[in-house]
Amino acid sequence: MTNKVIVIIQTGQAIPSALEKHGDFNEWFIKAMNIDSSQTKTFRVFEQLIFPDPDSIAGIIITGSASMVTQELDWSEKTIEWLRQFLHMSIPILGVCYGHQLLARLLGGNVDWNPLGREIGQTNVQLNQHAKHDDLFKDLINNNIRNPDFYATHLQSVVQLPRDVTLLGITNLDPYHCFRYKSHIWGLQFHPEFTSAIISEYIHARSDEMASEGIDPNVKLSEINSRTFGNELLIKFKDICFST
Repeated sequence: MTNKVIVIIQTGQAIPSALEKHGDFNEWFIKAMNIDSSQTKTFRVFEQLIFPDPDSIAGIIITGSASMVTQELDWSEKTIEWLRQFLHMSIPILGVCYGHQLLARLLGGNVDWNPLGREIGQTNVQLNQHAKHDDLFKDLINNNIRNPDFYATHLQSVVQLPRDVTLLGITNLDPYHCFRYKSHIWGLQFHPEFTSAIISEYIHARSDEMASEGIDPNVKLSEINSRTFGNELLIKFKDICFST
């Protein structure tokens, strides 16, 4: 067994209702990966800028956040600079939501308010031909799951894809929803760590804002079912981390 761990770079904290009932972001990833917590280490960079020694890392997950990448907060910009060294290494990296946007910024893309508005709830991701040969997604496609459902909640998006990445999938509200850089770095706008209970908490918490934007929260709640594929994707990422 390797002594290396999957490092969780936590860029924010769960909303209060979800935190009380389900724990925090890092716990959701650990549970979804079906991994012992001793095989992970969490760094809450939004509170304290401490980073691990690269030699101790089997893989990196960058979480979501209530912050916006466009705020260019000091801790966020310093996290980008720390991540830069890994572009030329083989350590697997998975950026989720804020983390997806952070990687896009690192790689030369642009992040801004999604011109198509808020994306929240159960979201269908249309995978393209590149996903057929992608280490993270190919098992889904081999099982004839070409348009998997995941959970999403975001207002900002990648609005210009970095030049040197491979687009893997889109949604109706986001044309750059997931990508890969080289063979070891992935950006996912959706939340593979979310459960139906967690996304329901987010919809309830955002219901007033959603209603003001013309989005019916009750419709979004009714669309939720538990058959999404986040666990499968995160277990695959774990396997990639410990096989490299």
